[in-house]
Parts: sequence; structure tokens; C-alpha cells
Amino acid sequence: MTRSFESRSADWLSVEEAFNRVVSGAAQLDSISVSLDSSVGFALANDVVSDVTLPPWDNSAMDGYAVRAEDVQGASPSAPLRLVVTRQVRAGDPSGAVVERGEAVRIMTGAPVPPGADSVIRVEDTDAEGDSGSVQVRNDRDAEKNVRPAGQDMRPGELLLARGHTLSPGSIGVLAAAGLQQVPVCRPASVAILTTGDELRSPDRFGDVRAGLGIPDSNGPMLAAMVAEAGGRPERLGIADDSREALAARISQAADADVLVTIGGASMGEADLVKRVLDGLGYEPDFWRVRMRPGSPVGFGWLPRGSRRQPVFSLPGNPASAFVTFEVFVRPFLRRLGGHARTERRKIVCRASVPLRTPAALTYFLRVGVDGSAGDATVRLTGSQGSGLVSGLARTEGLTIIEEGVSAVEEGDEVTVMLIREP
Repeated sequence: MTRSFESRSADWLSVEEAFNRVVSGAAQLDSISVSLDSSVGFALANDVVSDVTLPPWDNSAMDGYAVRAEDVQGASPSAPLRLVVTRQVRAGDPSGAVVERGEAVRIMTGAPVPPGADSVIRVEDTDAEGDSGSVQVRNDRDAEKNVRPAGQDMRPGELLLARGHTLSPGSIGVLAAAGLQQVPVCRPASVAILTTGDELRSPDRFGDVRAGLGIPDSNGPMLAAMVAEAGGRPERLGIADDSREALAARISQAADADVLVTIGGASMGEADLVKRVLDGLGYEPDFWRVRMRPGSPVGFGWLPRGSRRQPVFSLPGNPASAFVTFEVFVRPFLRRLGGHARTERRKIVCRASVPLRTPAALTYFLRVGVDGSAGDATVRLTGSQGSGLVSGLARTEGLTIIEEGVSAVEEGDEVTVMLIREP
């Protein structure tokens, strides 16, 4: 029997155990087909294998003259060799007839190299046809060079991109070169985002903030942006008042979403009603509270939605706590749902530029900026690390992870940093 919120004690899991529980429940969503032009950011649902040869012919790597290497051996400024120019070949032209002994063909970059030719002499090593109909070659350094072979880029049967590859502008170019117009991708997760609290004010009520009668809802827009950056599809449910009726009504609107994320109301206060309302809807908790800072009141569980179970993340309401717990738990979950092979942020080793103190027996995630290059980078705090502060998040390039049991890091000590964005 599921325990009610009032009778449920905190789990106080380690970050690692909580993470493993979260990602073990992430099953890749179904695949869909999208147009090539709109596929950036999706993960491939299938391997993409080439069925073409690219380039389809040997082609020139530069503007110059296609020749036989044997015809230019020994050419120098003091002993130029003269060749008869028979024609010109541009990119898109057919390669034409065989280049015979003593002949040259004026050729442009990307044009097919005519049969018989095995070299392209750069223009600057010639007289550029000072006499019409012939060219003097004044250097033989390009003998057997500057010809790009057919199939150098891709060949039939070659794996171009593997399933789970996150499509970037560069990979869009690969797919276009392979002739794809529609791309099989994993469907991104739809994520319903619910912020809670009588004190919150949307932009149309910002006058209350100026008057000291409320605080701005920064979490809703921030989490929606984080969902989108993770490859998901955010669906904001707005702000729910601290009443069971308002919360239940908003949560019912999220029935079709792949994931529900609630923000605030995650602790034990009298007005922290989110889990009580979820309990009334049959919520099946996996865990509540993790040994971390900021963000210890984070929770995860499942809400029955007809024939399926909807994953529910209950994030703390303080902005830094919501930010960190999303990065640590929600983002990798969404990446797995979306079929991405790489689900976790890149981690690097840096050095602390100042002493760092973490007095409680928790894993700390400190918001930092990163200075310097790989192998010689240092980290600095983005400001006060209070969980209720938001301004430092704009300067946050990474989260320095201080593990449980480490109470002090001295200046110059090595630390592990989860990169949020490249510095």
C-alpha cells in the first residue's frame, strides 16, 4: 500500500542512487519522421548508411591544370615544360576525353579530373597560358597531387551516422549529401511544467513585485528553456495557487504529457500541497529527498494515467535548487526518452581558484564560471550560493561537484566540473 505524504519519511538517497533510479525508468519514445530542414537537435532513430559514392568521380582540389605527372617531372622556373591546353573543365561538366601525353586541361576546383590525368598543377606554378593554347609548367611539386579520389567522403554500405546521434548542423550536411529528405528520429518528450505558490507573479502582475507583494515566476520560463535545450517540448501549465483544487485542476491538464515537472511545494510545510494532491491521484513515489545541496527536497515518482504511468519530478521552488536538480536528474531522463546516445553533460577536471567550504555531509553542486583552457582551467564561484538566488545562474558555466565527506577544497585543488555550457 502506498504511504500518504504525511506518513512518508524522507529517503535521503545519495545522488548516485537517486540518479540510477531515475534513469532506470527512462524508456525511449517511439520514432517519427521529420523533414531534413527541421531535424536539428533530434536523435536518430536508426543508423544511416550510405548508398552513394561521394564524390562520384575523381575531382580537382584546386583551380589549375590537369596533367600527367610524367609530363611535368623536372619542371622548374629555369627549365619550364610546355603543354598543349586542349580544353577547360568546370565543376558540373563531364570529364571529357582522355588527357594524352603532352596535353593539359584547364580545370576548376571540384571539376571531374579527365581520364589519363593524375595531377593538378596549381595556376601559380604556371604562366597561366601566356601563349594562347599552351601553358608553361614551372614547378613539379604538384606531380600526383591535388586529385581527390571518388568515394573519399562516402561509399555505399558505409555507416555515416549511428542510431542515437544528436543531429547538429554538420550532421544535417551529411544527411543532405546522402540524399535524405525525411529523417527517422526519436520523438522528443513533451514536458508539462507546473509552478506553484500564492506568492508567485506572472509578467502581467509584475507591479506586485515592484510593490513588494509577490515574487516573479522565474522558474517557469527557466525550466521551459531548459526542457527545450535538452531536446524536449515544454508545455507550461501556468502558476497554481496553494489550494488542492487549483493544483488538481492544473495536474489534470498534464494528462497527455510524457513527463510532469512540478516546481515548489515539495517540502513539509503546511502550504506544501503538491505531494498531498498527487497522493490523492494515486501517485507512486520512488524517492523523496536526496543528500545534495542545493535541491535536497527533490522527488521522483509515477502517476497513473489510464493504461500508462507518467513520470513526475517534484523540484524545489528555490531557483538555484530547481536549476541544479533539473540538470542532475531531469535532463538526462529527457535525453534518454528522446533516444540520445549522449545523455549526460561533459565533465572536466579544473582547479579551484579560491577555497571552497561545504560544511554539511551532502554532495554540493556549486555554480561556477570556468576560466582558462582544457588541462589548465580554473573555476570561480558565480556569486553567493544561496538556493533562492537567481542572478548568478546567467553566469553559470558549470557545476563544481563536491562529494559527500569532503568539507573543504583548498585553492589549487582539483575539482570535477559538470559543464552547463562551454566557457
